[in-house]
Amino acid sequence: MEKRTEWGQTIIHDEVLAALASRAALSVPGVVQMSQHGLADNLNSLVRHDILARGVRVDESGDGHYDVDLFLMVQYGVKIAQVGRQVADRVNQALKEAVGSYPDHIGIHVEGVRTIEN
Repeated sequence: MEKRTEWGQTIIHDEVLAALASRAALSVPGVVQMSQHGLADNLNSLVRHDILARGVRVDESGDGHYDVDLFLMVQYGVKIAQVGRQVADRVNQALKEAVGSYPDHIGIHVEGVRTIEN
């Protein structure tokens, strides 16, 4: 993402936005983990074991506009719609605080449901 102001230019790499979104999503009760999506995540999991941007896709549309898609697993028994709204709100707020702009669109993709074992 690139932002130009009268004072200069700021460039924020998509992986930074993805890591911020991932952390925000994982902080929501009911989200168990981010899930892999596509070939890029599968290849990255072979090279790196702990990738902060896993399960998040950021698509830049220019002029500081961007979309975020999150792919996650939720806990069995939670209300998926409620968790999805909380994830969207928390990601929206985290990105606004960090980079000064909201994403144009946040897509929540629930890839599965998991039980939590104690």
